[in-house]
This record gives sequence, C-alpha cells and structure tokens, in this order.
Amino acid sequence: MEDRPEMTGQPQTQSLSTRTWDPLAEAREQEFQAIVQLHRESKATLGHLPYAAFEAAGDKGQLILGFLDDEIAGYILFSTPRQHVIKLVHVCVGTTARRSGLARRMVDAVIDANPSRTIIAAHCRTDYGLDDFWRSLDMAPTAQRPGRAATGSVLTIWTRSIGQFDLFESALYDSVKPKAVLDSNVVIDLFSSTALERPERRESLGLEADWVAGEVEFTISPEVTSDVNRLQPEGERDRVRESLGGFVTLRREETMRDTAAELLERMPSELTTSDFSLSDDAKHLADAILAGADFFVTRDSNLLNATSAWIEGEFGLEVLRPVDLIQRLMPPAPPFRFRSEQLESVGLQWEAVTALPQKLEDAFLERTSNEKATYFRKQLQAVLARPATTELQALVDDRSRFWALLATEILDGVLNVPVLRVGSGPFGETIAFQLVRHLRAHALDEGCSHITVTDSAISPVLRSALTTDGFLGAVPSVELSWATPPEVAARTFTATEVSDYERSNWPQVLIERDVPVNIVPIQPKYARELVGYNDTLLNTRAKRALGLTRQVVYFSSPRGDWEVPSRVLWYVTKDPKASPASAIRAVVAHSRVVDAAILSTENAIEQYRAIGTLRRSEIESYAKNGKVSVLRVEDTQLLESPVNRTAFDEILTKHGVTTSKITTRRAKPGVFDDVMRLQPRWSEQ
Repeated sequence: MEDRPEMTGQPQTQSLSTRTWDPLAEAREQEFQAIVQLHRESKATLGHLPYAAFEAAGDKGQLILGFLDDEIAGYILFSTPRQHVIKLVHVCVGTTARRSGLARRMVDAVIDANPSRTIIAAHCRTDYGLDDFWRSLDMAPTAQRPGRAATGSVLTIWTRSIGQFDLFESALYDSVKPKAVLDSNVVIDLFSSTALERPERRESLGLEADWVAGEVEFTISPEVTSDVNRLQPEGERDRVRESLGGFVTLRREETMRDTAAELLERMPSELTTSDFSLSDDAKHLADAILAGADFFVTRDSNLLNATSAWIEGEFGLEVLRPVDLIQRLMPPAPPFRFRSEQLESVGLQWEAVTALPQKLEDAFLERTSNEKATYFRKQLQAVLARPATTELQALVDDRSRFWALLATEILDGVLNVPVLRVGSGPFGETIAFQLVRHLRAHALDEGCSHITVTDSAISPVLRSALTTDGFLGAVPSVELSWATPPEVAARTFTATEVSDYERSNWPQVLIERDVPVNIVPIQPKYARELVGYNDTLLNTRAKRALGLTRQVVYFSSPRGDWEVPSRVLWYVTKDPKASPASAIRAVVAHSRVVDAAILSTENAIEQYRAIGTLRRSEIESYAKNGKVSVLRVEDTQLLESPVNRTAFDEILTKHGVTTSKITTRRAKPGVFDDVMRLQPRWSEQ
C-alpha cells in the first residue's frame, strides 16, 4: 500500500499505463524483481507477504503492473475471495510515482478486468495514517476489525461499489420518489446515543416519522462514512457506522472531483477560507448532484449560507435543513383541531406556522429571562420537524399582528406543550388566562388525562395564569378529568371550597352542594356576546377584549342580594324583534359568580366596559338613582345539550321555583344539579 495520500486532478506530464503481469513473458523475471523491490521499499505499510503469494497471484492474473514512462512504478495484488468481491491485498506505488494518479489507474484496471464484481475492498491498519489515500480512490470506511499484530492493531475495511447496480441500488435510482441525501451531522443526530451531546438532535429526529419515509428516498454520500470514521468517542463511532448499513450509499462518479471543485469555487471566499470543512462538504454535494438527488439535508449553517443563493437554480439540488424538508413534504394539514370560538369570534384566528419569519421570533422571544434568540429558533425548528404529531399555531388578527404562539403534541395520553407564548401588550394577561383554560378543553377533546408545559422560557404572565389554573411544578403540569374523584367530593362542601376547586380543576363540576344558584334571563344578542352562545351562522361579536378573558361582566338593575361565590344559569329569552317561531327559550350555559357590586354608572363603565357586552346607553338604561349592578362571572361553559323551556319548567316546578323568567331570580341548588344531570357527559359519568 502507498504510504502517502494521492493527490489527483493535477496536470500530468508523464505517461501512465497498466497491464496484467504475464508469468510466461520474456521479461517476467525482471518484472517480478521490480515488484519485489517495490514491496521491500513500502513493507512498513504493506505488511509481510511471501514471494509464493506473488507468484500465485500472477498465475491467476491477479497482479497488475503500473508504469510511469514505461518503467514499473507500482503494482496491485488482489484476490477474489467471494463471487462479488475484489479484495485489494497490496496497492503499492513507488516514491517517484506518488501523487501521479497511478494508483487510481491501476485500480481502474483491476475493476475493468473483473466486470462481474460489485464491490472492491481493502483492509488497512488505522495507525498507518492512509485514510486520505483510500479516499482518493473513492473508497469509504465501512467497518473495523482487530488486526493480527502482536502489539494489537485495528484494521479499517474500505469499500467501494462497482459494476452493475445491485437490487437495492436499482431500487434507489429507479424510484419515482425524490432522493434526499443526508449530511453527516444529520446521520450522527439520528444514530448516536443520547450520551453524545447534540443540541439540535430533535430537529433531525423529525425525519424518523413513518410518514416521511413514504414521501422520500433517504440516502448518503460515500463521504458520510469518512466523516463518521473521525467521530469520537470510539463507541459512538461504532454505533453510527453500524447504522449506516440501513442506507443505500450513492455511487461515486468519475467527475465527482471536478464537480466538487466547481462547487467550492462558487462558494463565498470569506466562508471557504474560514471553514475548511466546506471542501469536504462540496464532495457530498457533488455526489448528490451527479446522482440526480433532489435534496441535500444538513444542519451546517455555513454550508446553507454558502449555497442558498445559487445551487438550486444552477444544479437542481436544494440544500435545506431537516425541518424545511419535513415542511416541504408535509401534505396540506386539516384545520387545526384546537379551536376557540370565543377567540376567533373577535377577529382573531389561528394560522399554521410552517416557516420562521424574523417578526414571529421577535414577537415571542422571552426577554424577561434573557432567552437567546438562537436557542428559541432551535426550539421552534425542533417543533416544526415533527409536523405529523406536533401543531405549531400563531394567533393573529386581521392586521397580521401576533397575539399568541402555541405548539401541542399528544404523547401516550399526555398533551405536551413545547411552546406556549403570548405577545406583549395590554391583552397579554387576558390572552394567557384564556389560552391556558383552552389547553384543558383541547386536551379533554383529544382524550388526554394530563397536560405538561415543557417550554423552557415561560413568561411571568403565563406562569401566573398556569399557577392560577392549577398547574404545578417547575415543569407546569396538571391532571385532567371530567369527573371529580370521590375522595375530593367527600371533603369539598362549602360554596367557597366548591368555587376554589372548580376554578383549579375545570371542567369538573360538583353537584349536590349548597351553592347558591341564580337564573339570569338574557336576550339572544347578548347571549352571543356574553357567553359565546351562537345560534346563527354569523357571529356578531365586535369587541376584541370579549372572548380574550374567562371573566366577563353582566350589567343589570341594582340589586344587593347576590351571593359570592354562587352560580348562574343563563336562560336565553325570546328576541323582542324576532318572530315567536325563532325564539330560543332555553338554558344554554352556566357560570361561576366571583364578584358582585353596586356601582355608580360612571364607575361601572370606567372599570368594566371593556369586558362587558353593553353600550354606554344600554348600561345607563339599567341605572336607578345613578347606580347599576355589576356581576363578574368566570369560566362560562356552554351546555352540551341546552335545556328547553318545557324541560326547564319541569325542573323549576319540581324544586318549588316559579317558572317566570322575566327577571333574575334565585333558585335552589337542586335546579342546577338537575340541569347538569341532563347533559350527555354527566349521564355517562
């Protein structure tokens, strides 16, 4: 074997030629002695081989001579141990012919003499330092085994595919699916152990999703095996190398080096002079281009920057990050399952996030904890890399302003929230309060029993909202259930205990408790705005703050007998302007009263108009002696099955309550209990 790396692509001023050694030729003895002399000169890296082995190889036609200006300057001794393999036993080039390209010429002669073979291989001690030489022959390190040296040694097995495509290669090259060539950094992310620190590993792991394999053919360049061969520690190198067998490696073309040189020349000089690894990256890209690949997938920022402006347009290869490939392959998503009617009804809507514009990052970077922008971007990229299981949505208004950012994924019955952000501004607190509550609704709709918020940079506003909503721990989490555990029900009795428990364990509702109940009649137009009830195809809500908070305010004529805490049953009356046939007349929702006060009209308007439903003139119309009642309610829930007037009248009669619903009236707790028992979910419990 040659003990210096061979440099090809240089101008050749000497003639090179090869032929098989002929043991019957007149010059056979002279040529044999030249071979023996070359072996002696390079014995340190070739190892011992008896002369009989040279003669036996010559008799079989397995000894190739290399000539420089008609003088023997090198030889290759090879064997064919198995039907499809050529094994290079010795590759030797004399000192005068090194870096001339003679080694490659002799290897080509060996391949041409064995057209039915599909693999050429060589075993070389790792401590000889000949990796660059074998790479110059387009061979890749694919395995290692112990050597036979008394002091202990390790042999690297170098291989190269030749001849006709095998079945796996044919399947790759003939596939109608796009080919995506993985860079070494992505391959190491995928197959190294978790003990090896890889900060951006999660982004690459998104490529493992089952659906992705059905959309693209993943493959690697021969350069990957060389990169992996340098991976430390040794155990990780072996682990990743063994995993490479799951890929079909691209064939290296004769023109790879010329293409790589052209690519490197096109890259910005300020990058190539500061990052020498781009030279090897160019070989990866050349292999991908010559194989007709569609994508080259990498996390190397320098490589992405060096190629972004020109490579796709000129070479038809798109160089992109794992997350961008995943988003490119992802079929159009169905409508986001987590929908908040109250949020959307005030001009806000959820939009899928598939790219990361700078303005989005700026809007939700958590500056109070000095979060680094690069870390936040990596967090978002990791989320986008899992589109089959993770949904990233931005809450925006009709002016494309960002209000909230939310990512959710369901894992084994747990709703995980890797991203939970609210924008800055006056509505941040109310959005946070509402957003946290709707996480519960989404989780329950999906059959989850637990929510965990794993965002590492939770703002103080969101932390407060989570704590208020019953989330516990440094990594905020909460258990969910529609039903109250019997042991809790057995110790929760007073109205205050019930209110506190329901507030932190929504949507659980305790019945058969002595909690005051009020029946509040409300016209349809106000029901739509106040409690989110919608009996039409259009939603008439206009005020932005409405629906952004779990707390809303109900104004009425002054009355001083409201108890706090208590419950409200919202009974929608007939719209005075509607025909009798269109009247609703049903209990449609319930709320929890958290505050009640009699205030002057001006104070009531100043403090609560932003979260009320009435105009100033309407509030003033309820006033008596310049004062109105202000009822602040929380956690309004629409009933699954509204209770119509006939059924509700039966309940009222049962509990001795007049069926008149013209004004607000107090009812017995049993009225609320019976309304809840008519709900499908409650009957299931």
